[in-house]
Amino acid sequence: MNGQMWYGRSPFDSIREHAASGGVVTGLLMSLLSSGTVDAVCALQMGEDIYDPRPVIITDPEKIPACSGSLFCGSILTADWVVSAVQATPGMKIAAVVKGCDAKVIVELVKRNILDRDDLYLIGLNCSGTFSPIQTRAFIREVCDLNPDHVDSFCVRNGRVVIRSGDVVHEFPLEIIEEHGFGRRDSCRRCDTPIPRQCDVVCGTWGLLGEYSDQATFIEVCSKKGLAFLDQARKDGFVTIVPADLKGIEARSRVEAAMLTISEKNRKAMFAKVGTGIGRLTWIMEETNRCIKCYQCSKACPFCFCQDCQTKKPWLVRPGEVPPPLMFHLIRFSHIADSCVNCGQCQDRCAMDIPVSLMMHALQAELEQMFGYHPGRPEGKPILAKVNQHEEWEHYYGNNYQEMIRLFSQKVPAADESGDNQGVL
Repeated sequence: MNGQMWYGRSPFDSIREHAASGGVVTGLLMSLLSSGTVDAVCALQMGEDIYDPRPVIITDPEKIPACSGSLFCGSILTADWVVSAVQATPGMKIAAVVKGCDAKVIVELVKRNILDRDDLYLIGLNCSGTFSPIQTRAFIREVCDLNPDHVDSFCVRNGRVVIRSGDVVHEFPLEIIEEHGFGRRDSCRRCDTPIPRQCDVVCGTWGLLGEYSDQATFIEVCSKKGLAFLDQARKDGFVTIVPADLKGIEARSRVEAAMLTISEKNRKAMFAKVGTGIGRLTWIMEETNRCIKCYQCSKACPFCFCQDCQTKKPWLVRPGEVPPPLMFHLIRFSHIADSCVNCGQCQDRCAMDIPVSLMMHALQAELEQMFGYHPGRPEGKPILAKVNQHEEWEHYYGNNYQEMIRLFSQKVPAADESGDNQGVL
């Protein structure tokens, strides 16, 4: 049942005209909201310009088409808005359009009982990565010799960045842009989830062939729930679907494999910069010496939600000392590193350009080797996070000391091919 793949599109010209790829996502959201399956929709909408994506919570189906189209600039984490909406209205059923990092954050928050997966209808997007608005504007101005304010569209398609301004079109291979110091955010360049199958369905353009290569959507069904609401949208006339071309499925697999190969190469290169042992510690101390203790990294992190922050306890971190002692950063590493999903929010918000996300991701990769836990996947539980806070253990694990010892003393077994994982909580 799961894993079915389709080509789809909206039957409405007005939606397809503004959609990035056929309008299926718009159709699914309209169907879910119109049928009362969900109470609200969380999606992105263009703000002042194409460099300004803004999350919105929508309860009126008529307002959903305003979210049509893809926005490649910015580093918005949709998961934060989903959490805020659910906390404001407990029990709310919500449909959310998410990238790989969003999907992984949501999975981790479900494990922490902050979100209820049964109340979530997740529509994933194939993601090549997002771009810094500042760097994108600089690239358009310096390389393309265009006024960024006069650009009509900026998108990534088939591994190429396409920039349109009136009748002028510029195309550049993604790797060429990044070789010149522009391109995707660093965390996106390391991403291992270009297709977020943690969602109920995943949509995108990879694998479209023939008459469906333009103004259509490639759909992969990843859950029974996803199959149900896709079928409902079809029956209600919000989308039309046909089975995906086998050659298209193969082409999509090749794109995914290429993206993963590039990401692995980038991870190795970036992690090499971090170093090992004393060299790594020295590098971290040098980089964090610029820290002004503004707490933006903590505020940006989707997993930094302790009621009583350890970094604000005077016997651990002396108040008023800037830059703060290394303990400030070690506390954050110990609380977050095993659960870090490489969303990059901490680094995006750092006023001093400290590569916080790179530090955290490198540590997470080593912890994964040690304990076998990969954050953002449905199986398993975080190993190290919050272990020194009794109230957190009581909330998440029933304060079971023996369970904590078990988690520390052995690797979490990998999931078998059926997706079952017998050795996890």
